[in-house]
Amino acid sequence: MVEQRHSIEIRRPVWRETLKRLQEEPLALCPSFPELAARWNAWWRFEADRPLIVAAEPLTPDIRWDKAFDLLDNPGAWLRVRRRQVEETHYAGEALPFVRADIGPVALAAFLGAPLHLALEEQTSWQTPILDTWEAPLSLQIDPDNPWLNTVLTLMETLAEDGRGRYLVCLPDLTGAIDALANLRKPERLCMDLIDRRAAVAAAAARIVDAWESVFRRMYDLVLGHGTGITQWVSAWADNAFTVPTCDFNALIGPADFNELCLPSLADQARRAGLCVFHLDGPEAARHAPALAEARDITAIQYTPGAGTPSALKMLPMFHLLQERRVPLFIETPPSEARELALVLDPRGTALRVAGLTPAEADALVAWRDGTFSRGRS
Repeated sequence: MVEQRHSIEIRRPVWRETLKRLQEEPLALCPSFPELAARWNAWWRFEADRPLIVAAEPLTPDIRWDKAFDLLDNPGAWLRVRRRQVEETHYAGEALPFVRADIGPVALAAFLGAPLHLALEEQTSWQTPILDTWEAPLSLQIDPDNPWLNTVLTLMETLAEDGRGRYLVCLPDLTGAIDALANLRKPERLCMDLIDRRAAVAAAAARIVDAWESVFRRMYDLVLGHGTGITQWVSAWADNAFTVPTCDFNALIGPADFNELCLPSLADQARRAGLCVFHLDGPEAARHAPALAEARDITAIQYTPGAGTPSALKMLPMFHLLQERRVPLFIETPPSEARELALVLDPRGTALRVAGLTPAEADALVAWRDGTFSRGRS
């Protein structure tokens, strides 16, 4: 673990130098990239001059818009499908063009050996738990010959070469340690483990952060080594490395368990990366916002309203709590709420991802934003 930490501490300044250089040049699919990059960097510092709008809408329905899981073993064909998607997308506001090397949620668990099953019709994936007992636990180390890891690295190298100067490369879902552990163990069994195997859970989470770091470091080196910009599914730009840890397991537990058994590994992951956007999914997870607001290493919060609860406006008290601590927010919002959220939240630390617009509607929303905030509203 000492070697890993030392290694990532050495790599971060190198990555930062490359990222700073890349953000000075336009992208073929985003000529205004230097200006947008500057706005994103200001958002991270809670210094943006306007709420950021992320609206990326398809220009045509007449191509494949799925994740092309059926082509994962054919990088050339996979690239042609995914590249066409990024070329046929209208980017409004601070939306950035990227292609993601995607094998579904919680990819880190697959890299740790959990058998991955692709659901082609639903365009998602799931994993078979493999941690049956704490008496003979897994090593929780990354096997360099893991087939899913090598598949993703091949796709990322393909993207990094193709995307240089054109678009960004997006990492797969590397998730947080506890979510990976839940997939390795099974969420309901992990809930019971919190009662009688708490020390084992904490130790496993710490080792999974080490495993995450080895993958994260390798992916950043690969993409930036090709001179290509990098992002995450929370499609921000940063002139530092950043991670997007999840802990959807937190919807099953209370604040005391979250603070003791989840937050330490999340904070460790954030410290190692440099910057962090924590994924907060739904109102059940929102009970942990006070702890996240006080966690110095959690740089920003991404909020998804959750299935069946589409309104983000209902979470205004939580948003205000976080922004009072100067925590930037990246909020998934329906179009009907975007303008009100832009007006009532602190624009210095607000990014709104809005889906379901036409390209013209996306442009109109951005024009309204620019007109409103250029008049000095704060």
